[in-house]
Amino acid sequence: MHLPLLLSAFAVANGAAANQFAGIKHTSNTRAVHDYLDRLAPASKHAILHKLMGPTVGSDPGVMVPVVPDPEHPEYTAYWVRDGCRVYHTWLNQLTVPGPHDDTRLLRALVDDGVHALIRTQHVVSLSGNIFTGGLEEPVFDIHLDKISDPTSRIGSPAADGPPFRAAVLIKYADWLLEPEQNNGTWVADVLWPAINLDLQWISSHWNQSSWDLWWPPVWGGSYWTASLQYRALKAGARLSRTIGRAASAPEYESHASMILDYLQTFWNEEGYMSETTITDVEKGGRSGKGSVPLSVTVLNFDPSLGCDSATFQPCSDRALSSLKVLGDEFKEIFPITERLPPDQPSALFGAFYEEQIFGGHAHYFATLHASEQIFDALMTWDLLGELQVTDLSLEFFRQFDQNVNIGTYKKGSEVYERLTFALTSWAERTLLFLAEYMPEDYVLTMAIDRTTGLPVGPRGTIHCVVAGISVYDAYNGLIPPSWARGASGRFSKLPWNDTLVTDCNVGFGNEAGSGDQFHVGLQV
Repeated sequence: MHLPLLLSAFAVANGAAANQFAGIKHTSNTRAVHDYLDRLAPASKHAILHKLMGPTVGSDPGVMVPVVPDPEHPEYTAYWVRDGCRVYHTWLNQLTVPGPHDDTRLLRALVDDGVHALIRTQHVVSLSGNIFTGGLEEPVFDIHLDKISDPTSRIGSPAADGPPFRAAVLIKYADWLLEPEQNNGTWVADVLWPAINLDLQWISSHWNQSSWDLWWPPVWGGSYWTASLQYRALKAGARLSRTIGRAASAPEYESHASMILDYLQTFWNEEGYMSETTITDVEKGGRSGKGSVPLSVTVLNFDPSLGCDSATFQPCSDRALSSLKVLGDEFKEIFPITERLPPDQPSALFGAFYEEQIFGGHAHYFATLHASEQIFDALMTWDLLGELQVTDLSLEFFRQFDQNVNIGTYKKGSEVYERLTFALTSWAERTLLFLAEYMPEDYVLTMAIDRTTGLPVGPRGTIHCVVAGISVYDAYNGLIPPSWARGASGRFSKLPWNDTLVTDCNVGFGNEAGSGDQFHVGLQV
């Protein structure tokens, strides 16, 4: 079901919430999962604010580092644009759809600092160039946002994911500022839009060029991660430009976004998974393409106004679900620790990419958390749609949970729908509980989990793992982010849900874990 049907299905008079729904089922694991996430999310929040940025690091406002600083590895004490954007994106979700205990004043201050830092990076003259010759693609700066001159500290530069990720965050911020409560349309048009448009112009002119990808060692080629961000930035940017009356380049951006969307489909592998790269000859320095980039894309670009759209790789799409199964099976074969799983449980651990050998090639916290988050996002979308579709492509995924299920459309409330959504909730929860057995004592996540012993491996406080601990918490508690595809017209509201059953779900910035709610989500039009 696509956007027009989804909107009409939930449209109600006077903007009232469309219906009451649960989405994520309650199982025998629910209480234990909340106990786990109630420790993980505050620890992750505290790590970002007090270990990865601020006075402890000595960084400029809004600037964070990728791991807890280590005197023996000063090269890690730097600011990577993609890491900053991951955090700002999550903060913006919480600012625009706040929970009852979110400190919106602190979130606003943090987001403002982050936006200012991003705009500063556009104007740094680096080894990648200046604002006109490639400097927009410089991915890494020192903690005061000055250039890094040592080439060994900026391997993987330039990186084409910087401009679209930066633009996506700035657009998300602009959408929020345009809401009636903020009423900052003039500032968006006159101050923020020029910065956004700077990146959009670069993307529109350079989207079809190769670049370094985001893993180590980096691969030069086409990246599913980068192209997905480019599509989102141009599509959302064109929409925003029309909203604020700056639409001169909107047709160009929409045309190139359409081309990028077509290009994204070429990453699909007929074995049933989305490849993360176009360079798939392993013997010549490429990769198999089997990796967790698609997991990151599907949760980052989650937008239920798009339904279960496969082209944009929405969490409930048949391609995203098939890819999750194929990757899970592949990683299960190379991680001996998964032998501890019950025989009937699909894989509960995911790595960065199949051939990865950093610190020995282990399972990664961020990828495993994203796998659960994808399922929670899918459950919420199916609940909004009122149905779940099993296609020939997603059939094998669903048969992991019901061997007798067949291709078809199953309405909410039907026996098959309820059985499948309960089983999927249970699997995502059990994945988190399996992960909970292998946490650092202080819950500040490292990069990885030893593939055999389960012990934490790699740098402490790895930021893309830490922020994944916050975003999976938000998803489990029903946070549906604002629509990047539709802006305010695709906005969802968040209302209290099941607060008598769940009472300890607080991740408000500046607060310790306390009483809270899960949330029900309804569409307002």
